[in-house]
Amino acid sequence: MNPDDLDQVYTSMAQALTRVGESQAPLFLSILGLSLLSRQADAGTALALLAQAESACLGERAAADYAAATPDRPT
Repeated sequence: MNPDDLDQVYTSMAQALTRVGESQAPLFLSILGLSLLSRQADAGTALALLAQAESACLGERAAADYAAATPDRPT
């Protein structure tokens, strides 16, 4: 995804979170996360993404560090 695509997806996710409401946001994010993790090529990649998200949430990094797309690894 290019930056404009990522911005469009982020905006859509924020709007969806608003529609489902604060009480359903954890469920929405869990469903979305599991769906996206299941599309990873292998467990190692999925586990690395989980560790990255946990680290970002615990303040070990200010924001997630998403890898850029490469010809052999599309984003």
